[in-house]
Amino acid sequence: MRIRTFLFALAALLLAPAAHAQSSEADLQQLYLSFLQGEGIEGWVDSDGDVQFEYNDRTYFMETNASDTEFFRVVLWDIWPIESATESIQVINALNEVNREMKVVKGYVTNDNVWLACELFVGEPSAFAPVWSRCMDSIESGLDVFVGEM
Repeated sequence: MRIRTFLFALAALLLAPAAHAQSSEADLQQLYLSFLQGEGIEGWVDSDGDVQFEYNDRTYFMETNASDTEFFRVVLWDIWPIESATESIQVINALNEVNREMKVVKGYVTNDNVWLACELFVGEPSAFAPVWSRCMDSIESGLDVFVGEM
């Protein structure tokens, strides 16, 4: 898979428009969907326009942000519903540990549910490809830290 990822990244860099050119949401969707397909992963565009996919039996999404194409974000969402005020305090403490211990992974609460994200500045949209596996591994490690703290 690493060779395939490298070849995808190389092709994307050679075929990509100049870094100053703006990509549309559809361009980003196609970039992410093509990458996932090359990794043997089925992706789909959700109602927000982001690209969702299953990885290790969990649902993730890659945000499509045409207004900032140098920003890449992949998110593992709704992993832990917060059911009480007491649990909320425990969740915040566990997320603080994730944020303190992990590189590039951010843990936070959205609508009383825990999300973990890998967020990077990539220079140009296709530059996420060489580090995608590391992002996924980092999120999964962050999940382990979070669950261990809970």
